[in-house]
Amino acid sequence: MNFKAILNNFWVESTLNSYSIILFSNNKLLAFILMFVTFMTPQIGLVGLGFILFFHLLLVRLGYSKLEIRSGVLGFNAVLVGLSIAYSYEINKFFIGLFFIAILISVVITIWCKNYFGKYHLPFLTIPFFIIVNIISMSTKSFDVFNVNMDFVFHENTLVFLNQNNWYRMVHSLDLITIPNHFKVFLITLSTIFYQKSVLGGLLILFGMFIFSRIVVLYAFIGFYSALFFYHIMGGNLENLTYFYSGVNFIFLAIALGCYFYIPNIYSILLVFFLSPILMFIMITLGKIMFVFQMNSMSMSFSILTSITLYILYSRHDYKLIIPANTSYNSPEKALYDYLHHLKRKVVNPYYTMFLPFWGEWFVSQGYDGKITHLGDWGKALDFVICDEKQDTYNNYGQKLADFYCYNKPILAPADGYVYDAINYVEENEINEVNVLQNWGNSIIINHLNGLYSQISHIKKDSFLVNIGDYVKKGTIIATCGNSGRSPEPHIHFQAQHIPTFGAKTVPLPLSYFIENKDNLLSLKINEIPEENTIISNVEPLDILHNAFNFKPNNRLLITNERTKTIEKFEIFTNEWNQLYFYCEKTETKLFFKNDGILFTFENYVGSKKSGLFEFYKSCYALLLGYYPTITLEYFMPNYLFTNFGMQYINDILAPIYNLIDISFSSKVIKIDNQISPTKITMSSNYKTRLLGKSFFEKKSTLTIFENSIIEIENQKTKNKY
Repeated sequence: MNFKAILNNFWVESTLNSYSIILFSNNKLLAFILMFVTFMTPQIGLVGLGFILFFHLLLVRLGYSKLEIRSGVLGFNAVLVGLSIAYSYEINKFFIGLFFIAILISVVITIWCKNYFGKYHLPFLTIPFFIIVNIISMSTKSFDVFNVNMDFVFHENTLVFLNQNNWYRMVHSLDLITIPNHFKVFLITLSTIFYQKSVLGGLLILFGMFIFSRIVVLYAFIGFYSALFFYHIMGGNLENLTYFYSGVNFIFLAIALGCYFYIPNIYSILLVFFLSPILMFIMITLGKIMFVFQMNSMSMSFSILTSITLYILYSRHDYKLIIPANTSYNSPEKALYDYLHHLKRKVVNPYYTMFLPFWGEWFVSQGYDGKITHLGDWGKALDFVICDEKQDTYNNYGQKLADFYCYNKPILAPADGYVYDAINYVEENEINEVNVLQNWGNSIIINHLNGLYSQISHIKKDSFLVNIGDYVKKGTIIATCGNSGRSPEPHIHFQAQHIPTFGAKTVPLPLSYFIENKDNLLSLKINEIPEENTIISNVEPLDILHNAFNFKPNNRLLITNERTKTIEKFEIFTNEWNQLYFYCEKTETKLFFKNDGILFTFENYVGSKKSGLFEFYKSCYALLLGYYPTITLEYFMPNYLFTNFGMQYINDILAPIYNLIDISFSSKVIKIDNQISPTKITMSSNYKTRLLGKSFFEKKSTLTIFENSIIEIENQKTKNKY
């Protein structure tokens, strides 16, 4: 069995995750470092490790989810409880009974807290640890057989160890080094999380945290020095922060609220800073209350304030400034960069896709909140006509309906749905006459599900090609443009609404994709609302491009390196969220992608950059599947995949305030062999790295797409076929 298989073993992974998740991580190296720090006092480390193993064994025997146990979310409190009892009590024959009783109590309290706080969508944090340790502490006072471990009660006792034990001298070898006192207190505070008081232990934890996340280290400092600042201005004693879990409360709070549950940015930094004095007062108050009952508040102050803050911020209407993070990443860097990436990257609404209800180029004669009829609750609507180069909507004299370019032109279903209702009895108006009594004229309502309906009005009488109850696909011809209702000349009125009645209040809804023609310069609009007095059209994809990038699950992608004559094979799968991805078995790399018929885009890359998938990712990150040679598609790529460790680490530390590095991607069609029935299309793509807004690296690729769905990609170093 190789080392990787050992790490993936259920018992090993669940144990390691139970250690690392204490610092909001699932990093294995950090877990090993934390475990090693607990063994700086061997009996503490051994009891802590044994405690979590027996705890997990009991959970498995009781039938709890192995997936949840493996994550460590149930076990981290148990690790702390095990370390606590080893620190607090002498290890003798009576300790064995206490050990197993503590495990039973830990299972009961942990599961109860998980279920109780889960009802309110809140994490239970270290609340089980606080409850369990104090139950044990209060109960054992009634039994003479449980002796307090005097080794750690008085400083004089530790000095005896220092003189007699070589291991102890090594562990505390840095305790007397000359460094700023506040930094020494910070390091000792870190080590107290795992029931040590060692500068070396703190340094090891800090190193592990830095390898896992530079942002976590930044917020650990912010939390601690915020506490230091408020202690100083209020005349508090700095040494109080070294008391077990006093200073830790501030570090935990900063990591949890600053960069784990929320996106790390300047506002989360301010949140942590201004919560520090509140935490200080809660901690002092709780400590005095607990002292009366001979109990220890430990990290309860952090848990209380964090839960309250999460609950308050969860009930907001608008998640601005303090932005919820994707905690499944277990990495503040990935959460931040993913947020910044998607902030710059325009994406189509996955729940509501909507397109223009016509073919060809039309003119937006009246947009949202127009001055003619799009007023008040009915303002979020669009009117479309066809214009010539003189901006006229008709030829001849425009006296007859047939003179108008848009009259009797096909109307298309803007998205998939069911025909909910239709009106087909209103007569056509003569030019410049309006029917105010039957305002909407002949109309159709389509139910697009998920509470969304579209209404198209002023349709030509008896032109309907669909009936109520019919299911229509996007682009299906449903009727033709007319001049019925309040319509002085032929046009299409289009609106979205949440109620399936004619004339319902309108709701704003961006269109998924459309092409805007401004002075014969075309631009792609994604998830935008067309502006008044603009010429727009639907994107017309090419079959040759769509088919080449239309990868299906349970098929394979073959990559042939023309220079080395090697072939790589990648399976195509879907995950539980129905996301498609390529899978590299050799490196366990996953490349997530999406083809929505208009764009082919890569959504996420997880794994080794040595896989052949990475070249595919860099060359085809975002492609427009239509022939628009004047349109350059521009996207942003995640920077952490393209920068070296040194530069990335520097950027990680500064990213919550200012992101130094941007990776931009662009692609466009440069050649087509036949515009009517193409068999070969050539595209170019490149990605560019910018530091402080200035370009310092660029790599270009040439893509050739053939009608047999072969994709040939060539850059300076490689030439591959896909």
